[in-house]
Formats: sequence, structure tokens, C-alpha cells
Amino acid sequence: MPDALSGLRVIEWGTGPVPGIAGMILADFGAEVLRILPPRDRPLDRLNAAPMWARGKHDLVLDLTEQDNRDTLRDLIACADVLLTNWRPSLLKRWKFDAEALHADYDHLVYCHVSGFGQHGALSELPGYEHVVAAYAGRMMLFQGLTDREGPVFSALQVGVHVATQAAVSGILAARLEQLKSGRGQLVETSILQGMLPYEMGGLIGKQFAENYKELLPLLGVTPKPPPASLFYHPAQSGDGRWLQFGNLLPHLFDAFLIATGLVDILADPDYEPGQLLFTDPKKHEAFRERMLLRLQERPAAEWLADFVSDGGIVASVYQTTHEALTDPDIVANGHVVTRAGGVQLGPLARLSATPAVIAESAIEADDCVSRWLASARPASTIGERVQKPLAGIKVLDLSTIIAAPIGVSMLADMGADVIKVEQVGGDPFRGLLSGLGASRVNAGKRSISLDLKTDDGRDIVRQLASQADVLVHNYRPGVSERLGIAYADLRKINPGIVYLQSNGYGPDGPSAHRPSTHPVPGAAMGGVLYQLGERIPDSLQSIEGLRRWTARLMRANELNPDPNTGVVVASSVMLGLHARVQTGEGQHILVDMLCANAYANADDFLDYPGKPGRYLPDADLQGLSPTYRLYRCGDNRWIFLGLISARDIDVFIAVLGSLDIGITRDELLPPMDEQAVAGRLTGIFSTRNAFEWQQLLTAEGVACVQADRAAPADFWLQDEQVAANGFLSAAEHPLHGRYLRHGPLVTFAGHPGELGGPPLAGQHNVEILEEAGYESASIGQLHDAGVLWQQ
Repeated sequence: MPDALSGLRVIEWGTGPVPGIAGMILADFGAEVLRILPPRDRPLDRLNAAPMWARGKHDLVLDLTEQDNRDTLRDLIACADVLLTNWRPSLLKRWKFDAEALHADYDHLVYCHVSGFGQHGALSELPGYEHVVAAYAGRMMLFQGLTDREGPVFSALQVGVHVATQAAVSGILAARLEQLKSGRGQLVETSILQGMLPYEMGGLIGKQFAENYKELLPLLGVTPKPPPASLFYHPAQSGDGRWLQFGNLLPHLFDAFLIATGLVDILADPDYEPGQLLFTDPKKHEAFRERMLLRLQERPAAEWLADFVSDGGIVASVYQTTHEALTDPDIVANGHVVTRAGGVQLGPLARLSATPAVIAESAIEADDCVSRWLASARPASTIGERVQKPLAGIKVLDLSTIIAAPIGVSMLADMGADVIKVEQVGGDPFRGLLSGLGASRVNAGKRSISLDLKTDDGRDIVRQLASQADVLVHNYRPGVSERLGIAYADLRKINPGIVYLQSNGYGPDGPSAHRPSTHPVPGAAMGGVLYQLGERIPDSLQSIEGLRRWTARLMRANELNPDPNTGVVVASSVMLGLHARVQTGEGQHILVDMLCANAYANADDFLDYPGKPGRYLPDADLQGLSPTYRLYRCGDNRWIFLGLISARDIDVFIAVLGSLDIGITRDELLPPMDEQAVAGRLTGIFSTRNAFEWQQLLTAEGVACVQADRAAPADFWLQDEQVAANGFLSAAEHPLHGRYLRHGPLVTFAGHPGELGGPPLAGQHNVEILEEAGYESASIGQLHDAGVLWQQ
């Protein structure tokens, strides 16, 4: 059987982790990836994870400052299906490698460009380093309170890189589906700034309809003071000093936790509200929280975890570094690490049952690849009308709940798929949290049917819808779909072409396969939280005051990113399945889990090999990674983030300072450096002007230096000029509030986002969905009357 991406030719011409990892994923699943390298390596090519990106690729060294070599690259582009690049728009235009110039000659080409800040606006040419973009978008304000100092805090995990990588893979494969029909290529665009969008979880809606969400507005802002501590999403220290993370979001999960820890007596307390998992009396709530924390200090972590795993219904994990996670039993059992190059590295992004990934050892020379390509150029496109979005005509059945899988399926809707959300009677449980703001965010662009899957009629409806669907996504725990009669083995009998994706917490093969998971668990287990804290947490047993301080810090460090980290992998994995279906004529079963997806989000350090340096960790004050890549306080007591990586960055920075009569030398700023002295020097320099003035002075010359505390994310997206210039928000219709601005797509096609839909009410489309499926009006009415169907 062919690989999922057999026959796909990709030219990867860029630098850094986004093209590196995107190209790696495409190569893992069978694409032939030709990587264009310069004669001399570049700073981003020296990152710790760079050896992993090379696997399975063909390397061709070309000095593109020479015209002959640029001509060679154009000849190769004529023979490729996809060009993946992240070079600055001005360079591409100057060398006539921009999309417009290439499509004039090669209209078959899928041209994927990844930028830092988008193709338009004042910052389009600025180096798009992850943390520069994060600072600009207000993300560093979310972590205030992790240190004793005031101001924004370095946001360590490279979420923008992760999202942009997966968006590039999804966008390339979506455009490829259209290319296979018509022969026509198109421009596919994403950016690190768009990569920040999935982590905005409803505040954008709340800010626009503030009168409707008055009680939530304090939670939508940014404050160093943590919100009131919940009982269910909670870190705790065990008796041997190790830290545990709990995520028992739903009542039945929290009840299981109470039973296992011997705290079940609170269920009889009249002040305990079991539906909201809290005490109505704040003093009793805090008293029980202290009791819970002290109880968990009575036994070592291994004993607690053994009980939780044995129970099978408790969401809990130990905090680990990425290095420790490499040997996590669930990671190893599910093949999420593979042995390569004398060490271990990330395994496949997803498990495809019919067309699994094949992980190559390392890059190989490109001679054979180049000669074969040059002997068979791709033909020009056939005459055909382009649909507005590449997934138009694809029908997706979304049975998933809460955040991780639903937000991934919403990406498919943004790319043109018709997504039907199948909800339980009463709606997705996420609708009951934060007044439904998050549910509106992750289900935008979908239609909704709400039905009772405990009934024969309800299950028959799902089977009927599945018989007409291209894709089905669910996040049931193992065994649930089988009991409902909608497992892959059941549905492939009635629809052999269905791409069936199952997303869960741990994967099917490890000791935790049967256990539930929520977002704090992969955040703790895969190393992201400890990375955010510089891997500095106490291992000595804490007093109740210390427990209050460190549980608040761990919870803030473990913000919601693990869910969107998983969602973007759900989307790209579906796209792998759809492309494979073109190859094989059949669907298949795809497995995605939160541990693997978040391992990919930690891809900068999720590998080991002889001589590998340790992870670059934030300093003790959580300001950054080095004196030339960190936050600085300015003269107006506001903050900027400075990002100098290349020698060019440093030279231009020195020149700008020189124009201000501030002398600093190259030797001072290049490693090895006296970090304390350089940080002190730069602190003094930045204190001489206000933050926005420094941003204007430096970005005008192409230096990555941006104000880090202009606005919290929700306000940033609504107010920022760069966002507006690139159309990163889109007008849509909210069923309760009317017209509003929603998040735009993570990837755009042919230069425009197309029309985007708003969120549905639960069951809003019951009638039209069933009529499309062939049900008569009388039958639909009977199903409503019988309680099989429900509408919000």
C-alpha cells in the first residue's frame, strides 16, 4: 500500500523549526522532501532539535546569492508540487520567488509561506522569532505572578511555532487536495502571530459583549493576582516532595478523586455544590483546599499514582521535564519516541492504521532526487474553476467535547468543510463553563445536532450521518464507541471511505490507555510547565503558605495551551487521512493523543543524542533566555522584549544605538559574553526611553524589539493595527449576540480567508441536518417528541 503522501514532491526552503518540523512531518508520511541549504549554516539551524528535522529529507546545498543557483532552484520548483518557505517577503520579491512571480510560470504550485507577523503591515519584514511575536501579542502578560517582580513574564513554550507548523501542514494538504483535482496550485499562508490565536479562549467575544458577561470580565483581563483556586484543576505536592497535577473537571471525575483520597465526606456538606465542584462559603472552600493539599502530602507520588491508575477514573499526573518524559511509560508504549542517530527523538505525529509513518534515519544527499525531478516536470493546471476554500464538499461529523478535539475540527470548518457537531442532550458540557464563551470559540463555523446517544434512534441517526460523511472525530475513552456501535470497525462496513479520528489523553497501548485526561495533565507530564518555570520548583515539603504560593504558580504556568496544542494536531492528522484516501481509495482509523501532541509542542527538547546540550531555560527572574533575548524594563516602567539571534540582528542593533550616541560593541553582545554585565548594560540603555519609543526606533530598522505590555490578548486582537492589516479577525454572526468579530483562520488560501461562520446553539440545526440525511418531517417531529432530539 502506498504511503499517505506518496508522490508528493516538496521543496523546503527556509530556516528554523516551522519549515523544519513541517517538512519532517511530510517526509515521515511519505512525501519526497528536498531541503535547500546554504553553504554556511544559520543560527536557527544550530538549535538542539535541528538534527531531528533533517530525517527523511534530501539535502541540496545552493548558494542562492548566485543567479545560476537561483535558476537551478526555479527549475526544481517546476518539478515540485509544493514550495514551503519562510523567507522575508522583500527577499522573495527581489529574487522573483514570491507567489505571484512563480505562479505566472508554474500555476500548478502549492506555495506555502510562513511569516512572523503576516504578509502586510508595518511589521511584515520583522524577524518572526517566537518570543518576539508572543510578547507583541500580549501573551507574556498572562504569566504575571510567576515571580515576585512586576511586569510581563517570558512565555517559554513555543506555541506559535507549534501552531504555525501544524497550520502549514494542514494548509499544504488542503491545497493539495484541490491540486489533485484540477492541477491548480495556490498561495497558502500562515504566521507565528496567527499561531497565537488558538490560545485566546473566548475573551474576544466577552470583550465585545461586555454587558452580557459582567461577572466574567475580571477573569478575561490580566492580573498578577491568581483567580480563586478551584478544587478540580489543582496542583499538589506529595509526601516525597514531587508535584502532582489534577484535572478532574467533571463531577464524576472529582467524585472518584474524593473517594481515592479519603475526602468523600464533603459530598454530605450542605455548603458543597457538586455541580460546580465548590463550596458556596469561600472560607469553607479554602479550608477544604488546605485539607486536600495536606492530605496529599501524606503519601509519596508513586503510591498515589498507583491508586489513581488502578481506579481508571481520576485525572492526575506527575510533573516532569521533557528529558524525564522521554521515558514516560505511555510515551514509550505508544511509539511517541523512536531510536535514531544514537539517541531518541519524536515519533510519528499520529498513528494511521492503513498508511503509517515511516521514520527515516537522517537526511541523504539529493543527487538522485534532483535528477529524477528534473526528468519529470509537473504539468500546468487543467482548466477548472477554483472553489473558494479547498475543503468545500468535505463533510465532517464532530462527536468530540470540551476543547482539544473541537478546536481542531473548527480548523477544518475554517478551511471550508461542512462540520456537523453532534452534542448530547443538554449540549456539550463545555457550554456550561464560563457562560459558554469557550464553547462559542471552539465550535465556530459548525452546525449542531443535539441527540440522545443512549437511545437506539439516537445511535441510528449517528450511523446514518456517518454513512454520508468523509470524516468522523471523537474523543471518547477506549470502549465507549464500541458500546455505542459507532467504532471504526462498525462504521467502515457502511462507509469504507470514512476517515475516522479518535483523540484521547494517553494513546491506546500504555498503562494509562483507559484513563481520562484534561489539559493540565499533558502540560505537566510533557515538560511544558516546568520549562515555563525554568525547571525551578521546590522539592522540600512545603508549609501551607508555601503550598498556596507554589500551587498558584504551577497552575498559572499550566495555562490552557495543552488543549489547543492537541487541536491543531487533530486537524493536520485528519488532513493526512484525507490525502491518504486519495492514494488508497479508502478511509482509515487515526489515533491522536494529548501526550504526543504536546510532545510536539515541546519539540525543541523532545529528543536526546550524544553531546546534546541541555534545554535553554529562562533565567531565575523569568525574563528570557539570554541578555540579547529577554524582557527589559524601560524608562516609563513599561516593558520591551529584545530578540537578537543572528549576527545581522546584532549589527543593526549596534548601528541604531550608535545613531543615538550609545556605544556598545559586537564583542560585548556575541557569545561567550559576561551575561550579568551585558544585561546590566542593556538595562541601563533601555531605561533612557519609553517602551513604545524603543519599539518604533528599532523595528523601523528591522530589529526585533517590541513592547510586551501594551494589552492583554483579548484587547490586543481587537485593537492592534498589524492584526487589522492582515485581516486576522473576521466578521460573523453569533446566534445570541448578533454580528461580532471572531478569530480568523489559522491558514488562508489564495490571499483571502473567505467567509467564516459563527458558533451554533446546541441542536440549532436538528431539522435541516436530518432532512439532508433523508428523514421526513413527521419522523423528525416524533424524534423531538420522544426526547431523542433536543434544542437549546
